[in-house]
Amino acid sequence: NTSPSTEKKRITPTIDSMTKFVKEFNHLPAGMRVGRRLDKNQKKEHNVLVNCDTPFEPIWFHKLLSGIRSDTFVVEGRQEDAEEFLCCLLNGLNDEMLELMKLIGSEVVNNATEQSFSSDEDKEWQVMGPKNKGAITRRTEFTRTPISDIFGGSLRSRLHRSGDQSTDNIQPFFTLQLNIEKASTVREALEMLICKNQLEGVTSSKTNEEVEAWQQVTIEELPIVLVLHLKCFDYKLDGCSKIMKPVEFPIDLKIESKMLSLKTNYVAKEKQYKLFAIVYHEGKEATKGHYITDAYHVGYASWLRYDDATVKAIPEEHVLNPLGTRVPYLLFYRRSDSLNKNK
Repeated sequence: NTSPSTEKKRITPTIDSMTKFVKEFNHLPAGMRVGRRLDKNQKKEHNVLVNCDTPFEPIWFHKLLSGIRSDTFVVEGRQEDAEEFLCCLLNGLNDEMLELMKLIGSEVVNNATEQSFSSDEDKEWQVMGPKNKGAITRRTEFTRTPISDIFGGSLRSRLHRSGDQSTDNIQPFFTLQLNIEKASTVREALEMLICKNQLEGVTSSKTNEEVEAWQQVTIEELPIVLVLHLKCFDYKLDGCSKIMKPVEFPIDLKIESKMLSLKTNYVAKEKQYKLFAIVYHEGKEATKGHYITDAYHVGYASWLRYDDATVKAIPEEHVLNPLGTRVPYLLFYRRSDSLNKNK
């Protein structure tokens, strides 16, 4: 038994909450489990209910969030941002795994920085780029964990000043944020992410005079599970509004070589991803609404829609073409090509 004071000192509250949450699930009786795939006629129907057990509330995560946000009380049932919660969960699991790795004396941790993200620990070095042009590279070091091995990627942001050395900044990510305000497809949003942006007011480190400059972002490392965050909430000085527009997203996603930082022949091939889950936001306003999740179920060989306590099979066209105020918010893709060390 643990006392309240001991409970507060636990270094793995997120891992503990996740473990308790998973233990809440029960195995379905043998007669209710997936015995065969849905036939074509069933897939075409919109309301094929799937056998489920009694629904339950994720009380362990309510308590976890209340502990993290000690300044506010987390109301059960109140809408919180799905992407913020996902990042909070992944960062919490990642940080706690690092603490556990330190406790067991991992050699990986002993040879790396003590924090998963710290600007004070950034390393800077000069590397030679194409045509022997020098570039200063700053990299935020973070120790790898099972979470970062699955979800962790990184972006390279290059600042180029005319007549001066380029400066590269490499930052890790768990969700890749895409601006959809001027894009109608995920492909367009990805291309906008890596396009060159002209900068004003940038001075030369040699002459202190204003020079022509541009910035470009490329993908340094791709994760096994790529989570795309479609930024459908527009934050301005007068408040936040929801961008109400259809955004096309594919089942099969190709990350082209032009989007990648590494240009060697070995790693410059397209990276293949396959969609396996989507979180939608439904509602006209950014501050309230409803979240719905579609996920591909291998056993049924069909897409399932999770809407609170209801789970039903839906056709693929309903996944790709949400109606009304429902817009895709988080897209989950899994690597489907052969993996290598360079990802």
